Amino acid sequence: MTDDIRDLFSYRLARLARANDRDAQSSLFNRYGMVLSEWRTLSVIRVTRPCTLRRLATEDFLDEGQVSRTVKMLVDRGWVAREPAPGDGRSFLLTLTAEGEAVYQAILPEVVEANEAMLDCLDPDERLHLMDALQKVLDALRALARNGGS
Repeated sequence: MTDDIRDLFSYRLARLARANDRDAQSSLFNRYGMVLSEWRTLSVIRVTRPCTLRRLATEDFLDEGQVSRTVKMLVDRGWVAREPAPGDGRSFLLTLTAEGEAVYQAILPEVVEANEAMLDCLDPDERLHLMDALQKVLDALRALARNGGS
């Protein structure tokens, strides 16, 4: 047990996320006029296509209303297309437009390069173990969320 919050995993993870987000936000906005939430939403739609708002919210642990606002911005920019989901009049399927795919392809190499630079201090085995451990934590958090947080 510790009496210093800086020793906690959640605190260190939050610091790491803030540092990463600060650098990524600045680069995305300056170069593409895009905010980080738009990039992440565009990316999740790209890899889970077709995607629903509920899936986006679940993937990113976000509120559906927040995701809906971000998706609206992406639709307004012409980067995402919305189509009614078959058999569900309340749900929409989201996919990238050709322009959205081009934006994704333009940004992805920079994001990969930034991630590589951040992990450069780790050897390949450490990277693998870190990513595996983080996935286990995410899976556990998802299971908790599905079970009502208990």
